[in-house]
Amino acid sequence: MGRALLLASSSTGGSPGWLKIAAIVVGLVIIGAVLVSAVETVVLPRNSFTRITRATFAVTNRLLVHRWRSQDWADNLRGLYGPVALVSLPLVWMLTVIVGFTLLFWGIDAGTLERSFEISGSSVTTLGFAAPTGGPRTWVAFIEAIIGLGLVALLISYLPTIYAAHRDREKGITTLQPFTGIPASGVDLLATLHAFDALDNPELWRSATSWLLELDQTHCSFPALCYFPETSSDQSWVASVGALLDAGVLLLSGEPLSLTDDTPSRHQGPMLMLAHGIPTISEIGLAAGLPIPPPVRLAQLIPDQAQPPPAISVTRAEFEAAIDRLADVIPAAAADRDGAWRRFAWARSSYDQALRGLAGLTLATPAPWTTDRPAVVGRPRLVTNKPIKVDWSLPDHT
Repeated sequence: MGRALLLASSSTGGSPGWLKIAAIVVGLVIIGAVLVSAVETVVLPRNSFTRITRATFAVTNRLLVHRWRSQDWADNLRGLYGPVALVSLPLVWMLTVIVGFTLLFWGIDAGTLERSFEISGSSVTTLGFAAPTGGPRTWVAFIEAIIGLGLVALLISYLPTIYAAHRDREKGITTLQPFTGIPASGVDLLATLHAFDALDNPELWRSATSWLLELDQTHCSFPALCYFPETSSDQSWVASVGALLDAGVLLLSGEPLSLTDDTPSRHQGPMLMLAHGIPTISEIGLAAGLPIPPPVRLAQLIPDQAQPPPAISVTRAEFEAAIDRLADVIPAAAADRDGAWRRFAWARSSYDQALRGLAGLTLATPAPWTTDRPAVVGRPRLVTNKPIKVDWSLPDHT
């Protein structure tokens, strides 16, 4: 009996057989998690972070984002947060694959844990300085080498895609800048368009809608882009989106919203932009992990006359000051301020939280009605899928 136990122990490298089996199972689970993360992040992106991606961003956030005595130093490190986390992600995939295959090699008796680690590292990097013996172990080494090459190929295709999406976002901000001003403002946008007699220009609203749709595709598929800083420190993509939405809602607040064939031509462009822009800002916020309501359809923005206007971050005084400035643009709103405020508040409530949450997430440069009243957004979750903690309290100046 004792001789049989000794033989069994020696045949499993001195470790119990169940421990070897457990190592194989855990190794396969780790490898599978990496492959799923890589595929969902690059090949078939979903509107959320995978667990490995979330953990990578959470750790990088805790390393880089702090309160420093030098505000410039803090801003520079915060600007590096998104790019550093993204570039670190393939490295995390590779290291995790090495750990998974180390357990797998050890479980199939390729040697000690140290030897299994050497074989795994040699295989995934295709350096070939350590090779296993035996047919099955050699096949496992080949599979790991193929996975390593595949991860490198994904990295090569992933980074240019992210760069192109970031470039297109910045191009849209630059295109809007002459109209929205610096910092971006919806009131300035309407005033400028009115001065150039371009409010009824459908091409302008179609271009804005196309940019919003591109943001929806890129920032929902790759939520990491939300953390990428703007090329110019005095601009913000969140403020630019907010300026577009506020301009459209202000313009439509002048008279009751009509979704029939009799819709005035001057309202068709803003309505098209809002129909796509409001869901866009909400979906991006949800993909980034903010605890906000799901997007609503344009038809749901018609105010309920029996209910008081919902609470929003823009005050009635700010709204009326904007209406005074835009009296020539929205004359009906100046004549019916109560109705205009009700219509504005109902429409603005559909994206108010998403706008404030993303303003806090990106720590953007203050802009009127958008990034000057950000919510206080906590750090990304390290392990759980729960939404990020957010303090929605409004600043005193609002």
